[in-house]
Amino acid sequence: MNKIIYALREKTNGERKTKGFELLVPDADGAIEAETRLAFKAGQAIILPPMKSHALNFSGIRIAFENALLPFSDVTIIRDDGGEIAYAADRAAAYLSSNLAKKDLILAALGDLLTGYATAFAQGKEYSPVVETVRTEIAKGVSDCTFSIRDCLKRLPLNYDYIRKLFKKETGATPREWLTEERMKLAVQLIKSSVTNRFSHYTVSQIAEACGYTEPLYFSRVFKKYYGISPAEYETRTPV
Repeated sequence: MNKIIYALREKTNGERKTKGFELLVPDADGAIEAETRLAFKAGQAIILPPMKSHALNFSGIRIAFENALLPFSDVTIIRDDGGEIAYAADRAAAYLSSNLAKKDLILAALGDLLTGYATAFAQGKEYSPVVETVRTEIAKGVSDCTFSIRDCLKRLPLNYDYIRKLFKKETGATPREWLTEERMKLAVQLIKSSVTNRFSHYTVSQIAEACGYTEPLYFSRVFKKYYGISPAEYETRTPV
């Protein structure tokens, strides 16, 4: 279990290579094109679940597992503030390419260690009270066209810039970027619902309003910038 198939330092700009679980440890910022575009940065780790195709813009260490015991069904970004995952991944890549006798024993231990880190760090992910408060307020304001990030942060008894920097440090995104991501996730859900349920077909205007945008044209521009295609194009590509 958790056997490491390969651990390589590489750059990838295209489809993933394997159908099993993969662990990515980036050395630079990048992105994953899945159902929802996910941006990542150095200092994090990413789990790719099996049997799903993703386009990667990635530079760092890629590790593939055979029969890994991991509880993830979606792409998951994991904080690696202490660098434990990065260090273990580096050792795995080094041992895999070495001529060391019985290196399989070490790789087996590293496979268990890495999957353990991934599970523990993902499940133990916690935010500071102020960041959790902002996340909660953003969740409430996703569909509210009058919701303002600035007003949200100004209501808190802390410096605006401090909260913004703290939020980005803990989540990897600014509060505005987080709000946009949540709205884009909701837009995709509504488009898919519109495609699969013939009794609830939503127009772009209706989706825009449900996602907190008063102007459908602006919503479409944000959606296209985020996903690379317009809402209408996304709908035509969504399987029924």
